Amino acid sequence: MSQFSLFPQQSAIERLPTIIERDGDALVIPEGVHTIPATHGLHRFPGKFIPNLPRYLIREVLPPDTRRLIFDPFCGSGTTPVEAALEGRPFLGTDIDALSVLIASAKTSPLSEGDLDEIERAWQFHDYELYAQELVPKVENLEHWFSDVATRQLASIKQRCISFPAHQRRFCLVVMSSIIRRVSNADDQTQKTYVSGTLKKRPPEPKAIFPVFLQRAVQGMREYASLLPRAPQGEIVQADSRLFRPTCPIDDVVTSPPYIDSIDYMYNQMLEYFWLMTELGLADHDDYRRLRRVPMGFRRDSSSAHALPEALGDQRAVFEETVSTIGERSVKEGDAVRVFFADYLAHLRNVHGFQRTGGRYVCVVGNSLIRDVIVPTVEFLVALHQATGYRLIDRFSYEIRRHYMKFPRRSNSGTIKMDHILVFVRE
Repeated sequence: MSQFSLFPQQSAIERLPTIIERDGDALVIPEGVHTIPATHGLHRFPGKFIPNLPRYLIREVLPPDTRRLIFDPFCGSGTTPVEAALEGRPFLGTDIDALSVLIASAKTSPLSEGDLDEIERAWQFHDYELYAQELVPKVENLEHWFSDVATRQLASIKQRCISFPAHQRRFCLVVMSSIIRRVSNADDQTQKTYVSGTLKKRPPEPKAIFPVFLQRAVQGMREYASLLPRAPQGEIVQADSRLFRPTCPIDDVVTSPPYIDSIDYMYNQMLEYFWLMTELGLADHDDYRRLRRVPMGFRRDSSSAHALPEALGDQRAVFEETVSTIGERSVKEGDAVRVFFADYLAHLRNVHGFQRTGGRYVCVVGNSLIRDVIVPTVEFLVALHQATGYRLIDRFSYEIRRHYMKFPRRSNSGTIKMDHILVFVRE
């Protein structure tokens, strides 16, 4: 695992408060709980759960041995890996989304005081009007998404970002990515990237908000490094959880898998991909389109679902009825449900192969509403885990109060109001 340099640590180790308490089968999460300490506020990533939850799970649900490796196969922007590092636990995070990996890597890799001083000095007198035309994305109708002023200033910001050494460059690029949607003409609050024809947006100029976001990010990084009990032992890898094989066995899993037919993360962050295409390892927009079709449940072919019926056991009849009803209303969405569970089963079988016996698998997931049909995701996942060689040892739930979507909407998917926490042991 990678080792990163840190600030000198204080003699008394500080720990972030848990706040969460359990009352029977429910978690009690107070209103107004602080959810962006340390580097958690580095990027407004869609659909992430509050860090207080994995913090609670690591402290209260996992075995207390700090040598046990925590794996998050759907790590997104790195919430669980950050919390694992803050608890002094070794970690491994994977995600199929290249932007997620960039963000999670920046959030878990502490920068030294000298690194942060250099970053602040470099940006202090930056000329946002210096036009680096060669860095403007080669995208059709870019002017639909960005004003000429925003394009010029974003290119200038990117030029400065890529002038830094690799570890500082990654941090600055993530800060840049965090403002791209805000300074674009696209609506800020929707999961789809589009320019509203009815609600005209007046985006701020990049030069007005980048310094603010940079300062917040620097402060968060300073807090993160000061709270670390030891050098982080971990890494973030771009990988498919259905196929990825780590170089060493893992002990425990703490994760929140993607929801069925929910957020298309790469479409949601299309503008970020425009600007960071090269840095994310993509050759062109066709590469981006291909990557969008890879995540769980996004394939068009459901032929790989042949192993599902047997694995679902007693839930088989309910599953078939659910998929059939959705399929009558939308063949595409019916197939998406079937493919999602087939993909999850492939993921489980893969992880079971390299997880140590006795390890915990903690899954945070909610049921879905698709075409006005409730998909009992929780019960289906329990069946798949049990068929794969996991035993359910605990389950509880909590109410979701903070949604990525900030306004009421009429749609086929509805809003998930409860998350369920399933705790399995690997047999």
